[in-house]
Amino acid sequence: MLTTRRGSEVLRMREADGRNCTDGGYPLGRTSSGDTSAQYQGRLEVKKAMGKTLGILSLTLGLACTPPRQTEPPALEVGLSVEPAYAAIPHRRTVWDESNSSVPPDEKAYLRVIFEVMDEAVAVRVAGLQNFSAGQFDKSDPAAQYDQLIGFARGMSVPGALADYHQKVLDALMGQRQFFADWKSEGEQFRFARQIGDHPGARAASTALRAAYNDLMAKYPNESSTNKDAFFDYHCALDFL
Repeated sequence: MLTTRRGSEVLRMREADGRNCTDGGYPLGRTSSGDTSAQYQGRLEVKKAMGKTLGILSLTLGLACTPPRQTEPPALEVGLSVEPAYAAIPHRRTVWDESNSSVPPDEKAYLRVIFEVMDEAVAVRVAGLQNFSAGQFDKSDPAAQYDQLIGFARGMSVPGALADYHQKVLDALMGQRQFFADWKSEGEQFRFARQIGDHPGARAASTALRAAYNDLMAKYPNESSTNKDAFFDYHCALDFL
């Protein structure tokens, strides 16, 4: 972005010089180089055009080199925060350390946010199971909460190298959403409450999460053992099975 500012400053300086020259910077009809005012003005216009071109080019290069900005996922009110949700499973929680990662910057920015989405989904899944298992179907709406996470994830900037991984995470979220939607619709008659693995959505979500985890392990073999543990924990804690 420093290059962009310099391009803009150069352009502004040249425009200022143009105003000085055309407004009487040289009182006679010729410049110090011997050009007539018309000749000088023509050369000035060329310089200004070149300055604009350089400014645009600098901006383009700056944008190309800057990782896309990732926003924060929605903070959902599920009655349970992330840490207690992991403890309720129970499951270890290892946080991915991006400062100790060799992942490229754009992929690093993406992973940080998608892992936050998955943490939120763990809280939604655990709170939903607790409420629905107790017959409290009006206490929460996991399907609607999954919809918020899915909508956010669909709007994320996804690096091309992680497009397949991202789709697997989306598939997992959609499968789990379907599980809770069916349970809320059928209430006490929901036959998969005790055989979660038999529900098509839950089963498909588990398959997607395992495949997504394997994708990361294959793509980033040089990550630290702590970060590899984090890869495992995010996907395993979200998995029903």
